[in-house]
Amino acid sequence: MELPYTICFCCHREQVLLLYRTFPPNAQLWNGLGGKIETGETPLASVQREVQEEAGIDLREAPSLFFAGIVTWGLVGHEPAQGMYAFIAHLSAQQAKQAYSQQTPEGLLTWKSLAWACHPNNLEVVSNIPQFLPSMLEAQYPSEYFYEYTREDLSVTSFQRLVIRPLPAHLKHAW
Repeated sequence: MELPYTICFCCHREQVLLLYRTFPPNAQLWNGLGGKIETGETPLASVQREVQEEAGIDLREAPSLFFAGIVTWGLVGHEPAQGMYAFIAHLSAQQAKQAYSQQTPEGLLTWKSLAWACHPNNLEVVSNIPQFLPSMLEAQYPSEYFYEYTREDLSVTSFQRLVIRPLPAHLKHAW
């Protein structure tokens, strides 16, 4: 399955750069940076373009940018229906300073503490971030973070469980 989206969590020290989204999906919630992969674009090229467009940060200059895994979702008992490639970037002090709080066409861009973004009771971030981001930040290798839901609306109330499993075989050597 080819995934249509990318997401990146740009970190500096104990902070993460988040976007308070103006538009759906996830409007009025804090989220990582990213978006839809364009035709002919690799996930890496997509995340580099999206972060440049949304925050003015050139990830090619980041001290560290790595593929952290995939986040997928679908109904209980079925294979994932949708998903995104996830990346973690560790920014230099200069890049972090460049990415100051600002209003953008996509929403409000600002630094938040990782502790705040990963707090399990935080209702201001996209609901799955506190569940996968702490594990993703500590993982030694990329994994799949699969969210199972009981209803097609994929709402918080229909969330069944998170399954962390090895990457599908076709992705294991692609990075």
